[in-house]
Amino acid sequence: MIESADVIVIGSGGLGAATAYYLATRSTRRVAILERLEIGSQTSPRAAGMVSCLRKSDLMISLIKMAATRIKQFSADIGQPLDWVQSGSLKVARRVVDAEVIQDDLLRGRSHGLDVEEISPDAAHRLNPFLQTTGLATVMRIGDDMYFNPAQLAVGFARAAQGNGAVLLPNTAVTRILIADGEVMGVETTRGRIDAPIVVDAAGAWTRQVAEASGIQVPLVTTAQQLFVTEPVPDARAELPMVRIMDAAVYMRPCEGGFLWGVYEESPRFFDMNDFDANFDIKDLPLDAEVLWRYARDVEAQLPVLLKAAVREHRGGLPTMTADGQHIIGPARTIRGFYFASGCNVAGLSIAPALGDVLAAWIVDGVPPIDLAPLSVDRFGAGPWPDDELITKAAWQYRHFYGAR
Repeated sequence: MIESADVIVIGSGGLGAATAYYLATRSTRRVAILERLEIGSQTSPRAAGMVSCLRKSDLMISLIKMAATRIKQFSADIGQPLDWVQSGSLKVARRVVDAEVIQDDLLRGRSHGLDVEEISPDAAHRLNPFLQTTGLATVMRIGDDMYFNPAQLAVGFARAAQGNGAVLLPNTAVTRILIADGEVMGVETTRGRIDAPIVVDAAGAWTRQVAEASGIQVPLVTTAQQLFVTEPVPDARAELPMVRIMDAAVYMRPCEGGFLWGVYEESPRFFDMNDFDANFDIKDLPLDAEVLWRYARDVEAQLPVLLKAAVREHRGGLPTMTADGQHIIGPARTIRGFYFASGCNVAGLSIAPALGDVLAAWIVDGVPPIDLAPLSVDRFGAGPWPDDELITKAAWQYRHFYGAR
C-alpha cells in the first residue's frame, strides 16, 4: 500500500489502464491504478473487441483512426501481446431508410480517407459466405475495420504502465474522493487513505458511484451487454469481414475458428450499482440467452449460422451509456484535479488507446491536444438529470448504435 501519488486512476479497464500508461510514459509523475477487484477483470475482457472506423462525427473518426494505429502497434510499442486482425466489415441495410444512412456514411468515410465502398449483396456474400443475400437492400464494405482480443488490451496497458513506474493496487476499492475547497486531495479506500492532487474516475460501471460518494454528479447509466462465442464452424476464417445488420443491431465477427456475435437490443437492462454488494464481480452478472436467440431469429435469413452454431461461451459486461451516445472525457465542472474517463457507450475499449493518450496529455500539459469539448461533461449542463429521462435517451442510443433510423 502507498500513502501518496501524483495521479490516481480509479479503474483498470481499457480507459483507465490506457490513461495510466500514457501518464506514466509522458511524465515523471507517480501514477497509481486502483482496482476494486483484479486488474483488467471486469467489463473490458468481456467486450466484443471490434474496431469500427466509420463513426458519426469528425472528432470520433479522428480518434478511432488514432486508436486503430495504436492497436496495430501495441505489441511493438509497449511490449505486451495483443492479437488483432484487419478483416474489414460489412455494414448491412435491410430497409430503404437505412440504405439512405449508408449513403451519408460513404460520403463521410471518403472525406476522411477511409476505405469504403458500396457493394452488391452478391459481392458481400462472396466476401463472407456466411452472410446470405436474402433481404439485403444495401451493403457497405469498410476495409479499415478490425477486431482484437479484448482480454489482452486493458491488462497489457496496466502491465506496461507498471513497467514505466506506475503502481498497481488490485483489490483496493475507492470509497470516497477527498475534496477540500473545491480541490482534490486524495482518496479513501478499503485499505486506507492515499493523498493525490489528481484523480481520474475510470471506474467503469462504478463511475457514477465513485463520483456521487463525494457529491460529484455525472449523467450516465450502467447497461447490460451480452454476447455468444460459438464453437468452431467449418469454413470460418479469421479474415472474414465482420457483419453488422443495422436495423436489428446484430453484429458478428470471427473468433477462434467460430464466431462471436451479439446485439444491442431494443429494451436493454439498466442497473444501479448501489444495488449490488461490495464484492460483486461482473463475471457473476445474470445473463439472458433468450435475448440473443430472439434477435438471431430476426436475422435468420441473413445470418442462419447464428442459430446453427453451438455456443461455447455466453458472457456479458456492464458498459456505461450517456444520453447522446458520446464518451465523457475530461475535468469535472467544479472540482479541480478531478477527471472523468467514462461513458464508454459500448465502444470504449476500441477507442481507449486514443482517449487514454489525449486525456494523459491534457492532465500533464493542462490543455487537451485536440478540441475535446464534444466529450466534456459540461455539454450536459449543470443538471439535474432525471434518471428516467437519462435511461430513455441512453436506451435509444444503445439500440441505434449502427445509425439505423
